[in-house]
Order: sequence, then structure tokens, then C-alpha cells
Amino acid sequence: MLRWSIATVCMGGTLEVKLAAAARAGFRTIEIFENDLTFFSGKPREVRAMADDLGLEIVGLQPMRDFEGMPEPMRARNFDRAQRKFDLMDELGTKMLCICSNVAEESLGDVARSADDLAELADLAAQRGFRIGFEALAWGRHVHDWMQAWELVKRADRSNLGIVLDSFHIFARKNPIAPIEQIPGDRIALVQVADAPGILMDSMSLSRHHRCFPGQGDWPITDFLDLCINTGYRGAISLEIFNDQFRGAPAASIARDGMRSLQLCGEELDARRAAKGTAPLAISRALPAAPHVRGLEFIEFVTSGAHSPRLVAELEGLGFKRVAKHRSKDVDLFRQNDINIVVNREQDGFAHSFYLVHGTSVCALALRLDKPQQAIDRANALGAPTYYGRIGPGEALIPAVAGVENSLLYFMKDGEDSTWDQDFIFLDDGTSHGPLTRVDHLNNVVRRSEFLSWITFYQSVLGFTEEPQVELADPYGAFYSRVVRAEGGVVRIPLNIADGGSTAVSRFIENFGGGGVQQIALATDDLFAFVERAKAAGVEFLDIPDNYYEDLSARYDLEPDLIERMRRLDILYDRHKGGEFFHIYTRMFDQRFFFEILERRNYDLFGAANTPVRLAAQAAEQDAASRERALYERD
Repeated sequence: MLRWSIATVCMGGTLEVKLAAAARAGFRTIEIFENDLTFFSGKPREVRAMADDLGLEIVGLQPMRDFEGMPEPMRARNFDRAQRKFDLMDELGTKMLCICSNVAEESLGDVARSADDLAELADLAAQRGFRIGFEALAWGRHVHDWMQAWELVKRADRSNLGIVLDSFHIFARKNPIAPIEQIPGDRIALVQVADAPGILMDSMSLSRHHRCFPGQGDWPITDFLDLCINTGYRGAISLEIFNDQFRGAPAASIARDGMRSLQLCGEELDARRAAKGTAPLAISRALPAAPHVRGLEFIEFVTSGAHSPRLVAELEGLGFKRVAKHRSKDVDLFRQNDINIVVNREQDGFAHSFYLVHGTSVCALALRLDKPQQAIDRANALGAPTYYGRIGPGEALIPAVAGVENSLLYFMKDGEDSTWDQDFIFLDDGTSHGPLTRVDHLNNVVRRSEFLSWITFYQSVLGFTEEPQVELADPYGAFYSRVVRAEGGVVRIPLNIADGGSTAVSRFIENFGGGGVQQIALATDDLFAFVERAKAAGVEFLDIPDNYYEDLSARYDLEPDLIERMRRLDILYDRHKGGEFFHIYTRMFDQRFFFEILERRNYDLFGAANTPVRLAAQAAEQDAASRERALYERD
């Protein structure tokens, strides 16, 4: 029977913690990595008892290294070693031993000899009711792709010897995957899955440090699984991830992310089968369908004291108008066309707690969905519990789940305006027209250790898709970004991380006290007119160096008058495939967030070419502020 599994090597912590985390996440099958047994203070039979108590089947013990094709006397010692592993398997209650291809310098490249070794080992295993799985390591000395491993398994010709198909080693070597479908399903001992980013790196380093769960990288994992299942294979599909960040994170969150990623794979596989008129696999527990996200309903800021008038002045300078006040809370609604911004000044409850930790900041977002309750049910099933805030009599009950850094992500019914009427008293008809037309995107800064988790969250819970990761230059280190987006791009969220203690991302995390919304990008149809009006209203924009405009005139055939106008207004420019992009940034608000105002002319990117300029200008602004504070404190 097909079932999801996870190897203990995926998670950090003690073996007891790993087993408990896997069971809590919904796994019923687990692979034991032998190092975990080595570090375990008890006996292997105690591990078996723990697994039994948690409802976990131990599908296999791995890995046995450097076995096939060894000269004597190492060959004889290998068979003695195998017998000890069989004894260990007896205590663990598992039936399969996984062997990876030899990397030792002493190993012989004799195919017949290696096949004979595997056959003899399989015969010894059969005497004890065990099975052997043989896997090709991408850096194996003589066997380094799955086709070579399959050739040895066929030559050995033992019914209890099968191939282990590991997506990492297959894609790392760029092996073809279509022929996998020709392997008889009963000759596949185990299917292991791992994704990875599409970066140029030697396969061993990539394997040891950058494996990730399906959907977190750039490889076609669902295609691979589809082919494996088409062989008739019906065993365990097991996550095998080596990743420094995973081992440093709580085991419970890693196991949860792993199950979310596999549930998403299961949905995609069943969708393919449904399109072909084939029965579903029933490998994943039934989940409500992913919601259709229709847009962003509101952005909620939390603020207090002297910060509140400054935030309101910034919003009003950008063209927003206060159109309503909350019926029972110190909360106002600011609106411009279809953009809703909520300003919360409450002195207790969730928002105030968020303010005490993070200061004036975005504490919540609300998505417009076709079926909010279905979305909540799906989120709950995937380990994201529902949050309900304090409400007054007759006010709307809006469910939410936890977002980045325990902000809130509200789910609202698309097309229903009654929620606003229930909660707010409007000062007039509730409309406010202006030059800003919509929220174009939001940038989320996240901790490096949480980057992949949030990609999986948006994919699995909300049905977002992702774009390849990009690397950008920061004056103080490396800056990485990956965009997740709802269907049709109605909501787009670049997730940003960085390396370097003084990068813009690192400074944000330090000032903010964690991850959160750093950038709110708003669209307009006439950026130049908007900026002139906003500057007159007192909005301060980021100073862009003159050298940028000198370079711009050299790169593009823009009219000198246009470049001069951009220079005067601090507007940036990009071009792609005939489309044009004009954008500008406000100054940072308390080193926490800023607005980007943009005008798209048949352009669908994010102006990444200008990100280094923006980062350098923001770094200069922050450095100047730091010097000013230092002088003030010294005086």
C-alpha cells in the first residue's frame, strides 16, 4: 500500500523527539537513519516499542555504505557487518536494509563481481525474511546513476533485492526519468524524495546542505513520483532530506512541513489521474480543495502613541482617506478606491501584544476567497489552527490563521461588503477615490530558517505557486527572493532572506524583532503626477544617487527630459520585452516598513534590476540615522 514516510535524518533532536514529531504530523511510516541509533541511549528494541506506541512502522534501516565490489579481506568484513545489521533489524522490527553504492577508493569496477555480492547478500537476507534495497549515490565511485544500479539489481536476480529510487540522486545527475516507468513495480524496494534549488554546485555539497521538501526547490518531483507509481509500485514514499536548517529547527515544524509537501504531491498526482480517468491513489488523507484567492481585502497596521499621527499623515499623504471607525474598538478604516488599510490603536488584545513586540507595523492581512470556511478547514487539516479575535455584539466573526511571525491572515468571503458594515460606522458613503488603484504586491522578510516553511505554507494551505529564487546584491551581503503568487497573480508575495549581519533584511529582522511585511507596493496609472502631488503633501521618498541616472541614460534610449524628471522626483526605471516599469520608494518608517509606488506599462516583473540601488540608498539612509543618533546620545 502506498504511504507517506519520513527518514529520521530529516529532523533535528533526539530519536525520541523525531519519532514523536513524525507521528504528530500524521506519518505512519518512518525510516531509521543509523546515526540516530548510534546516538540513542537505549536499546534498539526500545526504539521499536516507542514506534509501536506511536503507531509508526519502521520501513527500513539505512544506510549500509561501501559494500559491493570490495576486494578481500574487506569483502569478508562487509558480510560480517551485514549480519550485525540484520541482528539490529530484528530488534527494530524492520524488514529492509538500504545500501548505497560504493564510494571507497578500494572498490572494484567489476560489474559481475558487484552483482554477485548483492546476490549473496540478498540470499543471506532471505534466510531471515529481509529485503535489500540498493541505491545509486550521485557521487558513487563506479555506480552513480539509477540505470547502473538497476543493471546490478537485474544481474543479481533475487526477488528480495530491489532498487531504491531517490529523486535527489537522479536529478542531481540529470538522469532521464522516463525509463523508470519500465521497471516492474515489485523490483522497486523504496522510493525516496528530496527537492533542491536549481543552483550550480557539486552534487555532494548540494545533497549535504541544500536538499529540501517537494515544492521547496526547482525539480519536477511530481513527474518523478508519477512515473514510480505507474510501475505498479505500492510501497513507502519517503522523505530523505539533509539540510542544516532543518536539523536546527524544531522537529515538529519540520515534520509538519514534510507532510504538507507530500499532501500537495498527493493532490497533484490524483489530479493527473482524474484527468486520465484513473482512480485516485488515496495516499493522502482527504483535504478540502485549495481555495481560490480573489484578492487582498485589507492590510492592518498596529500603532500607538506618537507613532499613530505619523502613520496617518503618511497614509493621507499617499491619498488615503479615513472613511470609517470601528463600532467597539480604537480602529479606523482608510480607503483609496479598492485598497483598504486598517489602523489599529487598541491597548489590549492581539494587536497591542503585536505592537509591544514589533512596534508600528503590519499585524494582519485579509484575503478574499471564494470559500473561506473551506479554506479554514483545509488549513486546520494541514496543521494551521484557527484564530478568532475579541468581537463585540453583532460584529463579524472573521476566522484567521497565523502568518509570518504570528501575524494574522484573515479569510473573508469575496464580494461580501456586509462585514465592513457590521464592524464599522462609515463617516459618509465609504468611498474614496484617488490615484492609487490596487495593492500590487507585498514583500515579506522571513528568517532564513523559516524561508522554506513559508513557501510550503503558501503552496499547501492556499494553493499559491512559486517562481524560481533570485539572488540580488546588497551592499552588506547576499539577498535572496522567491515569489509566491495566487492564481492569476491577484496576490503576489516575494519572500526575502539574506546572508550578512548588516543587510537590509538582517536590519529589518533586528529592528522588527523577527520576520514580517517590509514593503507594500501600490499601483497607479500616472506615477509622475502622483509623486508630485505626494511630495507637495509632505511624503518623503528615498533619495536615489545621481549616478543611477547617469547609468540609466547610458543603458536606455530615454529622452533626456524624461531622465531629468525622474532624477528630480527620485523615480526608478526598468524595461523588459518592450514593457516599461516606473517606481519609487518612501523612506523607511522607523526602520520597519516602506511603501513602493509603481506604474506598469505592459511589464510583469518586480524591477529586480533596481533592487541593489534601493538597498544601497536605504543602507545610506540607515547609516545616516545611526550617526545622527550617536551624535545625539554623545551630546
